[in-house]
Amino acid sequence: MLTRDRVAATIYHVFLAEDNSPELLAQAKRIHSMMPYTALKQIVRFANPAAVMSGVLDLFLAQPFGARSLAQRVFSLALNDGIKTFQKSIDSLVLKINDPVLCEKLKRFCNANEDTKNEIRSEAAVEDIDLIVAILRSEKFEPELTPEQIGKIFNAYVAWNNAVDNVCHRICISMKLRLTPPGRR
Repeated sequence: MLTRDRVAATIYHVFLAEDNSPELLAQAKRIHSMMPYTALKQIVRFANPAAVMSGVLDLFLAQPFGARSLAQRVFSLALNDGIKTFQKSIDSLVLKINDPVLCEKLKRFCNANEDTKNEIRSEAAVEDIDLIVAILRSEKFEPELTPEQIGKIFNAYVAWNNAVDNVCHRICISMKLRLTPPGRR
């Protein structure tokens, strides 16, 4: 009974309660529509477990007429859905940033080779600054920023750090109040 409740709670959270539930439900429906249940039913009818496993593996890995296998199609569907989700997030951030030059520099960093990325990461670590600030001020990626854009970046960086410090300070104060006995406040 307890296991059934856990399964029901998990299904509820995954397909109804989470922010990305509609996308997960749509993905599950697409995968469900790809499953060859009739063929699976025929494979499971065998009494020998080894034959069942072999048959199921053959069904998922078979490439009829050189086409992609069922496993490849399922993985491809899942990866494409993930890429679409990331692209939606990127597009919404590009609109919020509203500066094509800054977005282009970030895009060029993402498309750069690993040596360049590691070099900028180490610069950021040595100088104790945020990676995004290091990327945007770097001269390795075109286009070059104007002084106004550089000022905007550093002001945003300072504002972010102040906001984080303020939140941390408030959390520490509230935790101190909770931990202090009522008579000692």
